[in-house]
Amino acid sequence: MATTSPAPSATPDAASEKLPHPFEHASTTSPFTGLDKEFNDDLEYVPVAIGGKMLQAKQGRKPYLPGQPRMRLDKPMRSMNGDKEPLLEYLTRCHNTTVLDDLLPFMRYIFVQTPSYKHIMPLHHQTSHAREIKVTENPGLHLVWYYEFIFIKPMPAYFYSRAFWDYLKTADQNLYKACLGFMRSYYMLIQYDLDFKQALKLHLIPAKGDGTSPSYEEWCEFIQPFSQVGDDHVNRRYHYGELRLTRINRAALLFRGSLAYFHIYPQWGSFLEHTLTPIITVFAISSVVLNSMQVSLAAIATDTVDLSAAWRAFIDASLWFPIVVMLAIAFILSLALLGMGLMGVKDLIRGNSVRQRKKEGKTEGDTRSHGMVW
Repeated sequence: MATTSPAPSATPDAASEKLPHPFEHASTTSPFTGLDKEFNDDLEYVPVAIGGKMLQAKQGRKPYLPGQPRMRLDKPMRSMNGDKEPLLEYLTRCHNTTVLDDLLPFMRYIFVQTPSYKHIMPLHHQTSHAREIKVTENPGLHLVWYYEFIFIKPMPAYFYSRAFWDYLKTADQNLYKACLGFMRSYYMLIQYDLDFKQALKLHLIPAKGDGTSPSYEEWCEFIQPFSQVGDDHVNRRYHYGELRLTRINRAALLFRGSLAYFHIYPQWGSFLEHTLTPIITVFAISSVVLNSMQVSLAAIATDTVDLSAAWRAFIDASLWFPIVVMLAIAFILSLALLGMGLMGVKDLIRGNSVRQRKKEGKTEGDTRSHGMVW
């Protein structure tokens, strides 16, 4: 099936002499300059007689999208929603993050999230936080973490093709930005040879067009142009790095009226367990305080009875010990709330500072992979 789109504007040639350090990035306005190295040349983006261009497989090559035989490029395919061409519909389903884009503005103040794409730990370091990597094709879960694991979406083989990037740039700008942000996140995920080997083991990096895996040196040359893409040229989700699922779920509940953005355990039992746990904790603390008050009141009532000195000492202890317990609970809760408040305010100030620097076109600093409060 021929896939057409309007004629594109000229794309400047990439001109990079050396690989930058992982934390040396271009300004927020730097556009994508194209691939320096192409690992798959099965596709071509050619003019058609009716105007514009189309994406197709080269003569004698496999007649489908690289890495996805279900998406044929030589036969007509029926669109599922009727208003998009099948290829663009498929790519939207695989790379669109609109739902997450819409939720992120609500997390600015209530659920502090620093808008820095550098907040991505390399693959080998994920285990330092006791995280297991879960491979998923859901674009809305890429780099979303939940306690002991993190979701990572594998890179598709058609991203190796220059013709594909030329097509996508003219076909859908929003989708183009989402894909650029996705690839920029891989620049942060794979910073060392150890990360690269782990990515190959997890099948996060596809094989080249000839069926062999790229070397680490080849990968660095391929991924380098994406590191220079600025925030102005990626979608909102990829202005951020790793995202915490529990916070996204709360934002979805408060601002979208949805029970969750994504259910890890899609059963009522587990949902109620996580929802009711803090409520039960509050009731447990309240029960201890009320029982302490009851013991103190009983001790006061008994104080009027004529008892021996030993029993009177026991009554005095029964009177004051519950008070000490209540004061200790109040002190510990106050310290916990104060600590959480201070850390939250610090992350809020830091997040706003990063936003201000980005508005001023500054990208230096803020190289930490996470904030004080996850």
